[in-house]
Amino acid sequence: MRSGWWIGVLLASAGSAWAQEQEKEKPTPIFRFEDGLKFETEDGNFTAHVGGRVLAHYRGVLERDGSRVGENTFLLRQARLEISGTFFKDFQFKVQADFPTGSGSTSGTLQDAFVGWKKYKQASVLIGQFKEPFSQEETTSTRFIDFDERSVVNRLAPGRDIGIMVYGSFGGGIFEYETGVWNGQGRAVTDGNDDKDWAIRLRSSPFAGGETEALKGLRIGAAFTVGHQTKASPDGLDFTSTELNVKFFDSDESVKTNFLDGRRLRYGAELSYLYGPFGFRAEWIRRIDEVDTATENDEDIFLEGFYLAATWLVTGEKKPQENRLVPAHPFDLEIGDWGAVELAVRVAWLAVDDDTFDLGFAKTTGNADRVTTFTFGVNWYLTRNFRISPNVVHERYNEDIAFQNTESDNATGAIVRFQIDF
Repeated sequence: MRSGWWIGVLLASAGSAWAQEQEKEKPTPIFRFEDGLKFETEDGNFTAHVGGRVLAHYRGVLERDGSRVGENTFLLRQARLEISGTFFKDFQFKVQADFPTGSGSTSGTLQDAFVGWKKYKQASVLIGQFKEPFSQEETTSTRFIDFDERSVVNRLAPGRDIGIMVYGSFGGGIFEYETGVWNGQGRAVTDGNDDKDWAIRLRSSPFAGGETEALKGLRIGAAFTVGHQTKASPDGLDFTSTELNVKFFDSDESVKTNFLDGRRLRYGAELSYLYGPFGFRAEWIRRIDEVDTATENDEDIFLEGFYLAATWLVTGEKKPQENRLVPAHPFDLEIGDWGAVELAVRVAWLAVDDDTFDLGFAKTTGNADRVTTFTFGVNWYLTRNFRISPNVVHERYNEDIAFQNTESDNATGAIVRFQIDF
């Protein structure tokens, strides 16, 4: 009995020591709040970030009239939650969902959903749903764009799609590339044909590693996509301005037998320059759609646009590249700090091919095939996570637009954004 008792004690002690040793080997989880809830294991094998955003807008248009312009309204522009992170250091994931925010919407929309491998900076892989690498304006998060809405040129850029991409950088970021294939049908949609869309973007920051501070913030790039549209509706040629929500070009409802059918090409060039509190961005996009009508086969329709934009942080902070701005003196009434203030101005232009009229896609009266927009904005960053941004917008059309009770070749309005993100 006595010897059995001692054996039991020894086994229990050994088991306890083994359990303590195993507990020591388990990585200790670390939690912290830093622009969202962050979690990581002590060994770094697993990390996760839970974040989100709410963008509330007010949009109003002066002398609003008719069906071609939306109501003056408060709206929830975005309400999103996301989780992203890494596992075993070399693998990454992200899932982002948008809660229902529009009239009649009852379910959320999946935005980003991907997994990837990122062991080497020179060659990483993503597969799932994410943005195609085209247009610096589109691929910049809505949280970090300089205006309340992207420019009207964004109507020519692709967005999120399902596919696979390889990307990487060399020389400490001097050269970057992204290339891959996608369904070409847009967000959360399986392919409608056997063809896939291919995209490539090349970017260079030629002076990123140099000693001349005034040149380090220069970045140039070019992008290209090619894909195929199969019997797509001419609704793809309806164009509504991104800021005042005015439909300036409306395809003819009586010619729905005509289709966008064939190759779709996009070319793009981009430029970004940052120096201290100053920022400048420019972009040009051309889209070429092949159409097939009852009388004309393999005709091409050209669509083209560009924008120029400049910003200046009057409070002196350094302008970040498509990232979070941290005020030098966050808003605090007790000590008299007001956060960071930025002024922004942009001009944008979009043109639709005159052949859209000749081929019968749109009526020649009451439609404008060119629009120029002027946007003036102020970004008030109270803290790193809260921003208020009033914008004044003026849009000019090359022809009078047929509204419900009148015609006009211009529209003026305002947008105010209230944003919190983490």
